[in-house]
Amino acid sequence: QRPTRRVLESNHPMVSSSSLFFFCAAAAAFSADAFSLGGIEGGRRLTSLQMLNEPEGCASKPFEKKKICVFGAGGYLGSTVFGFLQRAGALYGTGISGQSSPRAIAATSSSAEALNKVLGSAFKLAYAGEDLVRLIDTSDVDHIIERVKSYDAAVLGTVYQLEKRTVTLNTYEKSPNDRTYDFYLDEKYGAWENDVPSDDSEYHAQIFTNALQALVESGSMKHVVVVETPRTCDPMVFINILEEAGIPYTYLRIKGKLIKDISFSFDKGVKDSLAVSKFQPGFIYPIEAEVYENERPVYREDVAALVVQSLMSLDWSESKILEVASSPNPLNNVVPTKKQRTDRDWCFNSALLENSLNSETISPAQIKEFGISTQR
Repeated sequence: QRPTRRVLESNHPMVSSSSLFFFCAAAAAFSADAFSLGGIEGGRRLTSLQMLNEPEGCASKPFEKKKICVFGAGGYLGSTVFGFLQRAGALYGTGISGQSSPRAIAATSSSAEALNKVLGSAFKLAYAGEDLVRLIDTSDVDHIIERVKSYDAAVLGTVYQLEKRTVTLNTYEKSPNDRTYDFYLDEKYGAWENDVPSDDSEYHAQIFTNALQALVESGSMKHVVVVETPRTCDPMVFINILEEAGIPYTYLRIKGKLIKDISFSFDKGVKDSLAVSKFQPGFIYPIEAEVYENERPVYREDVAALVVQSLMSLDWSESKILEVASSPNPLNNVVPTKKQRTDRDWCFNSALLENSLNSETISPAQIKEFGISTQR
């Protein structure tokens, strides 16, 4: 900058007073909103559509890159969350780190294989190497702590799909034939569920408790996003554990049957802008079976994108519960045209989700009045 200043202040024959005046006038007339260089506006890269609301999450300070870990990344929903985080970490403006992040947390190498199958097909040959995967002994809090140190946020599920697997060699096995339960956020295609604890078993609450304790004791964890899976029998078990842990959280409840887009790829983006009700923590009832049958289905890929968008848009210092349903006006399979570039988006049309999250907070006293399904 100094050399430039010396030239402008000198009597250089190539810089006349009239040209200097023109340069200054042009600079003053050039709107800050119009400033754009390589997809960066106002110093921040805007992902998907221009952000409709000022973010309060990690995107509010994009230069402070946050590291995220995903528990149960071998499940399809967990893998899709990981894929979106990986893309977001490669773009400026999201506030998500792409250095040693995201990190997949699982129990065996089976999860890493399942994760990379999803990444390779849905995220255009993306890949999670050994540096992005950590295998944990879910019964050992200290073992988990060592694998989540220095991470700022985590994505967890309530009741995972379990599969009995052999402990991966040279990890935490005590003998060559040790067995454990690998855990998948949502579900893993082809998982063998014989001889595993039932969905209402205390084993699930113990996994959740150990994970939260490790996150708190790691000393770096600032926020957790928890997805209530359809297997969850009593959501208050997990709400109580979260409250006792004292770590700010975002708790997502899906009001509708989860379905999968078999032809999904990240550049297709979200299929539904989703209807999101945001309210303060309080007592919640299980979502009854008929709700899943009667409500419009919700795409797993949209939920995964919402998880990532919530990290970018919502205040990490506050706890909140989000009830998510299919939008009354879902998108009709919006696919970007050839002229629309998606290489600068972590998820096409993700700004629609950001707009859905910008809703008023509902107090527990208003829940009954609004008819939210958390009340019978």
